[in-house]
Amino acid sequence: MDDSDQNPVILPLRPKFLTILCYLTIFASTYMIFSAFSGLSDPDSVSKAMTQSLESWEAVLQDATKSDPAGQQKIDGLLEDISFANTSSNMRDNSFFSLVSNLLTLIGAFLMLRLKKKGFHLYFLGCIIAVVAPLLVFGSNNILGFSLALMSGLSGALFIFLYALKMKYME
Repeated sequence: MDDSDQNPVILPLRPKFLTILCYLTIFASTYMIFSAFSGLSDPDSVSKAMTQSLESWEAVLQDATKSDPAGQQKIDGLLEDISFANTSSNMRDNSFFSLVSNLLTLIGAFLMLRLKKKGFHLYFLGCIIAVVAPLLVFGSNNILGFSLALMSGLSGALFIFLYALKMKYME
């Protein structure tokens, strides 16, 4: 029997925009996975880097608030909260949750690249973990935990929205 007589299997067409979103997620998740491994293997270096960053910001913020003593007190309080949360164990825990979150978003992106709806659900779960984890690790009343959760939430919400627009192409 000749194969040309049979109907060829037609694969669904993947929109270019979905392909771009998936590759952006794959690149970002891969980078964040390597960062998480770095934080897991040497949380002290992550904590030291954060301390150095805080010191440079403190100098900039003190210059900016010289004429406002009340603002200076608020800045000092925020920097003190961050320094209390900046421990090796917190950095290790945050790196662990970051690793889990980014593995889920990476797997989700690969599945969505293959037009599987399950990938969207895994991506969504990874984004939820990325928002909740800093609040649990650093505390919801700490500016460090809140800012990390906010950054993850905003970027995650944007990509979730963009992926949701392309759900009709997934099976």
